Amino acid sequence: MLNKFKQLKASKKEYREYKQRVEQLPEEFKTPMKALEHYLYNYAKGDGIMKIIYSILDMFEMAVENHQGIHDVVGEDIADFADNLLREYPEETWVNSQRDKLRKSIK
Repeated sequence: MLNKFKQLKASKKEYREYKQRVEQLPEEFKTPMKALEHYLYNYAKGDGIMKIIYSILDMFEMAVENHQGIHDVVGEDIADFADNLLREYPEETWVNSQRDKLRKSIK
C-alpha cells in the first residue's frame, strides 16, 4: 500500500512539473500544447498517453530553443499531427482497449 502511495505522489509531482513547463512555453506553443493534451485525453488512457504528451512537450521546447515555429513541429494541420501520434501508439487508445475487451468476450 505504501508503494502505491509513493507512486501516486511521484506521478502527481511529475504532472505538476509538466504543467509548469507548459506554462513557460511561448503562447504560439502553449495553446497548441494544451489543445493537444485535451484532444489526446479524449482518445487515450493512462500513463502511456502521458509519455506521448511529455514527448510532445519535449519537441515543443526544443523547437523554441531552435527558434522554430509551431508549424515546423506539427505541420500545417495539428489534427493530422495528433491523429498520426494516435496511429503510432494504438495500444494507448480507448478504442484499441475496447476492441480487445470485445474480442475477449467470446473466448
